[in-house]
Amino acid sequence: MSLAQGVVRIGDLEVAVPALALERVVSWPERLTAHPSPAPWSLGLFELSGRPLPLVDGHGLLGLPPPDTPRRVAVIRHGGGRFGLSVDGVVDVLRLADELIDRLQGPAGRLLGRIHLDPDSGRLVHLLDLDALVALPDFELSSDSLRDRRELAGAGSGQERLYLLFECDGRRLCLDAAVVQELVDRPQLSASDFASDCCRQEVELRGQRLPVLELCELLGLARSAPTQRQQLLVLVAGEQGEYRVAFGFDRLLGMWRRDPAHCAPLLGFGLQQPDLLRGIFTDPQGEAAVVIDHLALGRLEATLAYARIYRTDRNLLVEQRSQARRQPCLTFLAGLAFAVPLDQVAEVLPLPGHYLRLGQPDTRLLGMMEVRGQQITLICLRTLAGERAVATGSGDQVIVVEGQHLRLGFVVERVEAIDTFTGLREDALARSWQAALEGGVPPALRAQSWVGVGAPGSSRQATLIDLSSLARRLEAGTRQPVPRPATATCA
Repeated sequence: MSLAQGVVRIGDLEVAVPALALERVVSWPERLTAHPSPAPWSLGLFELSGRPLPLVDGHGLLGLPPPDTPRRVAVIRHGGGRFGLSVDGVVDVLRLADELIDRLQGPAGRLLGRIHLDPDSGRLVHLLDLDALVALPDFELSSDSLRDRRELAGAGSGQERLYLLFECDGRRLCLDAAVVQELVDRPQLSASDFASDCCRQEVELRGQRLPVLELCELLGLARSAPTQRQQLLVLVAGEQGEYRVAFGFDRLLGMWRRDPAHCAPLLGFGLQQPDLLRGIFTDPQGEAAVVIDHLALGRLEATLAYARIYRTDRNLLVEQRSQARRQPCLTFLAGLAFAVPLDQVAEVLPLPGHYLRLGQPDTRLLGMMEVRGQQITLICLRTLAGERAVATGSGDQVIVVEGQHLRLGFVVERVEAIDTFTGLREDALARSWQAALEGGVPPALRAQSWVGVGAPGSSRQATLIDLSSLARRLEAGTRQPVPRPATATCA
């Protein structure tokens, strides 16, 4: 049996938690409430969505020295309750079969009694035993209330996933963002030597030629006349994910979090490829998007035929090993070219044509928009970055970020790609670009916040921004007076 594991970093250790138990990872709470406990690893209580949760010190629990860098909190649901575990960061998601897990000899009840060692890369992952953890003396959980159980039941599996929303041949499509190896903006395409209706072009990425497949053709959806694709998404293909192929699309619309259980099924009647279409999701504005079954798409005969012709399995394992420890990021344009760690992004949505405009003299505050019954404050990131006269446009997008208690939406010109940082330093976020909320000169020089994005040798430069920290600063209520520019408009 194979189970998905969410891998977090605690000190120098990579620790795996069952993905079904890992509810989410949130920012470090601004306030901890003392709670009497003889356990040395108990840090107290913190508030999450109006509920108190016990916070466990991951470093103290595992006998590791306390960290110097800011931590995050992994919210874990187990044994009928929830608790927070302090971690240093999120690494990735692994799917581990039982035969890939080794059990260490020793007394029963150990927290890290099982490990996974990758024989090729030497990567060592420790599996956290949640049953042993909650059985520790003085361990406490925040019990699920009746409302918690109802919400969990109403949400199906209760596990929201991040989906990529995009447009191809006039159709709105989406798929699980976790399976996208990379997004390529404005690729250099050339005619395929093996052209057909399914594949007209090819692209070279990191010295490897990939077929650019026609997505709507494979999905059995009517498509427009052949066009030069503006963006590509790269997926794995094959029974074991041994191949890699590219699919062209027209524009990225955003990212959103959805529970797969809320995917409305499609009637198979009349569809050319019903097995490739999982169903329909609806966005907050009521527009629908077709959900692609990426596994079925990667095993489709036409997909595999082109993957084999181009021999896209070459060097794939080497490339995966070299990228194993690279941190994913989202790049976007807001006056400057920015990059933010992907785990800080809740979702990306288009800026609606109609939202509540507050008409304040502070042009950094745009107004409010409603997303699934929740009000989100809209902040103009370009104005926050120092531009004096900014007008929002129909193509603007909203990057939604979790604050301490609320969600904030940062309005940007466009989201460009999901990529990875190139050799990101451990203290990089401390050196990231800082918005001058008081209207003065930003305290961090921009040069200190530059980071590389992309593959080594072909990386590009972007300004690192910590949107989670910025959201908390804004949420804390910085109310200093700001200059009132005479000509600036942000509506």
